[in-house]
Amino acid sequence: MDTRQSPCSRQFPRARPSIRVAALAAALLSCTGVAGAADPLEDRFALTLGTYFLSSDTTLRVDELRGVGVGTEFEVEDVFHFDEDTVFRVEGAWRFRPRHSLRLMYFESDRTRTDTIDRNIEFGDESFPLGASATMRFEFTIMELAYRYAFLKRDNLELAGSFGVHNIEFKTALHASIASPGLGSISAQDDASTDAPLPVVGLGFTWRMGENIYLQAHAQYFQVKYGDIEGSLLNYQAGVLWQFSQHVGMGAAYNLFDLGIKADAADSFRGKLDWQYAGPQLYLRAAF
Repeated sequence: MDTRQSPCSRQFPRARPSIRVAALAAALLSCTGVAGAADPLEDRFALTLGTYFLSSDTTLRVDELRGVGVGTEFEVEDVFHFDEDTVFRVEGAWRFRPRHSLRLMYFESDRTRTDTIDRNIEFGDESFPLGASATMRFEFTIMELAYRYAFLKRDNLELAGSFGVHNIEFKTALHASIASPGLGSISAQDDASTDAPLPVVGLGFTWRMGENIYLQAHAQYFQVKYGDIEGSLLNYQAGVLWQFSQHVGMGAAYNLFDLGIKADAADSFRGKLDWQYAGPQLYLRAAF
């Protein structure tokens, strides 16, 4: 019996993101021999691997966990001068009936920056004075699971509604070395995190503009308040896909994402977060 694995079923060990992306891209290109549909309007399974070039605007306030003090609201990119971020995104889709499909999406962002802060910042249970050398870490993990129903389906067009859950895991930490008269340099640090599953509804379409060229777009929105968390989410994406071979295509898209969270969870995060990112995406898509 031949027990060798095909490239499409190979398991990749944990490695740096760039290595994982190169390996997954090679696997996508090697899957062209798998039998299946070649039309994004009919594909049964699809796997998309993309790279985002993100420009972010983040407003953050972290209140005291062990008291009632309100933290300092500040714009993260202005204070710490973060560069634009490059992140990798993986997406899978399964069309289990002609009009019914499931979609799973995952990506993460992890940024760290050290700078001299130009203001006093109350962050959680710590105070960071003007002039301190501070290091901020800002980490997001976003996963989405959505069900789609195509209520309009033609040979060259599909219009679908969706309902799903965006799970946003957010972590941030601030550490600083502070000069204290008579004590030399002392350190202060604090962190905060929250895990917010936000339901979303959406609308999207795929239109075959010409031979092997597809225009795709979707929009998602939801606003909800439950327990100690109040959140809102807007997500817009539009792009063009070129299906250049029977089972592999490549595309470009533009994405705008806006997330707002207010929380009063005494065990993890009290405060406010407004995070907006926008930028282009390049991706490969394998279908079978």
